[in-house]
Amino acid sequence: MSENNVIWNGLHNPDLKLEEADAVVLGLPFDGATSFRKGAAQAPGRIRSISTHIPPTTEEGRLLTKLRVRDLGDIEPAGLTQEQYFEQVSAAAERLFGRTMPFFIGGDHSVTIPLLQAAAAVFQGPLGIIHLDAHLDLCEELGGNRLSHGCTHRRSLECPGIELEHLFFVGIRSFEVQELQFLQGRHANIVTARTLYEQGISAVAAQICAGLSRCRHVYLSLDIDFLDPAMAPGTGTPKPGGFSSRDLFELLRHLARLPLIGMDVVEVSPPLDQNDITSFAAQRAVTEMWGYLFL
Repeated sequence: MSENNVIWNGLHNPDLKLEEADAVVLGLPFDGATSFRKGAAQAPGRIRSISTHIPPTTEEGRLLTKLRVRDLGDIEPAGLTQEQYFEQVSAAAERLFGRTMPFFIGGDHSVTIPLLQAAAAVFQGPLGIIHLDAHLDLCEELGGNRLSHGCTHRRSLECPGIELEHLFFVGIRSFEVQELQFLQGRHANIVTARTLYEQGISAVAAQICAGLSRCRHVYLSLDIDFLDPAMAPGTGTPKPGGFSSRDLFELLRHLARLPLIGMDVVEVSPPLDQNDITSFAAQRAVTEMWGYLFL
């Protein structure tokens, strides 16, 4: 068996048609829109490499061996402007949404912009979004870039079918001044890190599910800095006061009950990591989610 086939716990089947796959993986190795430190472009390759050494089971001993998984490789940004790259990403995502359950591996959080644009184009009606992150990513621009990783949801709110009332920000513990200015007079579903800590995973998950009950389609975006830097040091803008991998898995388990149409994991930076702690957490988040969704 080739190394390519061994990825994702040996579950990857390159011969699967998209409609036959339970999960499809697409790497987005782009980190050209970070505001501090780079390295996230290396995450898809590193996470795949780690996935070859993990048995195809969940943490509770359920077998994943019957899952149908296809990894499509990466969309490379070489030679493209950010706008051109995002056009390619959006086009590729449009071909996946509604045909399978795509899992996108970034990359910095700006790659979620074309993914949400594609989701809004494919699905009708209100699109629910869950944003697990230390940051809101609601800046109009950051460093002069309107497509910065700090602008993800200012751009998503420009898409038809995406409204602030159906966007849940969870784990937040960092605010830019311009984000607070934007939020004045607006109601936003912001669950700060302190609120999540005080109310608990189950209670907050129930609130999210109730708040998105009108949405037939929900997208989940996981910025790895949702985790505390002690749990995920390999990220460009770490924020103390975050959560454990145990907290993350429990939250994902609850959120898997929603009508999810796609998920991304972003902001893993292997060059900034220690002993691949962050890459292992990201890899496990993906495969545990497969267990929650498909078993």
